[in-house]
Amino acid sequence: MKNKLILFGAGAYGRRAFGNLKAEHEIVCFVDNNPSFWGTTLFDVPIVSVDQIPKYQQNGADIVICIAEYHQVREQLKEIGIADYYVMLEGHLYKGNEQNLMAGRVCTRCIMNSESDKWILFDEKGQCNYCNTAFENIGKTYFPNDEGKKKLDLLLSEVKESGKGKKYDCIMGLSGGLDSSYLAYLGYKWGLRVLAVHIDDGFDTEISKSNLQKLIAATGFDYEVIEPDVVQFNDLTLAYMRAGVPNIAIPQDNVLLAFLYKKMKEYNIQYFLSGGNFALECILQRGNTYHAFDVTNIIDIHNKFGKEPIDKLELLSNKQMKEDQKVFGIESPRPLNYIDYNREKAFRELSEFCGFEYYGRKHLENILTAFVQLYWFPKKFGVDKRTSHLSSMIVSGQMTRKEALKKMKEPIYDRKMMESYIAILKKNLRITDKEFDEIMSAPGHQHEEYAVDSSY
Repeated sequence: MKNKLILFGAGAYGRRAFGNLKAEHEIVCFVDNNPSFWGTTLFDVPIVSVDQIPKYQQNGADIVICIAEYHQVREQLKEIGIADYYVMLEGHLYKGNEQNLMAGRVCTRCIMNSESDKWILFDEKGQCNYCNTAFENIGKTYFPNDEGKKKLDLLLSEVKESGKGKKYDCIMGLSGGLDSSYLAYLGYKWGLRVLAVHIDDGFDTEISKSNLQKLIAATGFDYEVIEPDVVQFNDLTLAYMRAGVPNIAIPQDNVLLAFLYKKMKEYNIQYFLSGGNFALECILQRGNTYHAFDVTNIIDIHNKFGKEPIDKLELLSNKQMKEDQKVFGIESPRPLNYIDYNREKAFRELSEFCGFEYYGRKHLENILTAFVQLYWFPKKFGVDKRTSHLSSMIVSGQMTRKEALKKMKEPIYDRKMMESYIAILKKNLRITDKEFDEIMSAPGHQHEEYAVDSSY
């Protein structure tokens, strides 16, 4: 890297990068897309527009992108003929030229790759931004040790204290998958009074239905099932497919959380215990995902592609969620980050506890999510989500890289299973074979191509 640098981004990332780089480099300017910044300074360094970059490059300065959505800046730089640059992400510097990002490149430590992820970055060791960040965060997030036990004991004490004089200590959302089911089992062992909630969207697999029944019977938890209006929910889901966006399961996620928050306010429950975890989810691909609580995006997609009203669906906006958290003191801790969370051990314990049956890979407990993970993402966006799931297990020490690469050689789905899932999808969404084929053959789009909530 040259001595002189141009930092692209005058926000929080740019300020952080300035602090990291100023000792050994001369920062000649900041570049930002916000016109209100142009002509001003940051740390006595001028902030300029993109078209002024060539002027500052004349004296031989390297460009360092310091923006979270760095892929958007890469496209801007391409448009003005700049192919070489660096990206600073979580304190790491990555060379961003096209050779570094060539198709088919695989991380030397996990199995994330540029074939399935066009936003991936590699350092000089060939290690990607995902596992670099995960290994950097592991000691700050995941505590499978004595420190975790102390954190867990404190959390459980706070949860039980908050539930005094109330019907429930906490609420949990159950999908029928491993993470939420194991957390419910642990909640039972910890003596928590749990209100368990599940969304029946018409796409539960038979094994998932059976697992949920067994789990609820064994724990004795109070159990509420949401059944969103079938016609409106399916029409909104179909609208997402017609829009061609990556996360077509957003209606499912939003409706569930809206109901959870409604129940928390109804019963004055402070804690929503989440099954989210570091051990199996520390690597999540940056691209082809979107927030579940952007109601502006939901409504715009519905207005453009939906045919039915959605007045019977309760939706939760990001603004409302934050207001509820502030007013009602709602918290959403992740207890699985305070234990040694091992996938095989969790399945075994659940099986012994209630006869819980293995349903396949991550997210396959629901027909819609299985379709999204195994068919929609690969066919529509060239993304194989197995790379994220298996790479997470590499980071948490539950799988070797060699084992993960071997897993990737297996077929992404069973053909007969997927044919049956697609048949159910078509039936539920009332979609013809012709329209389904047209949707699958049409180009994919990003959520940002539709109206978005500016607060994100």
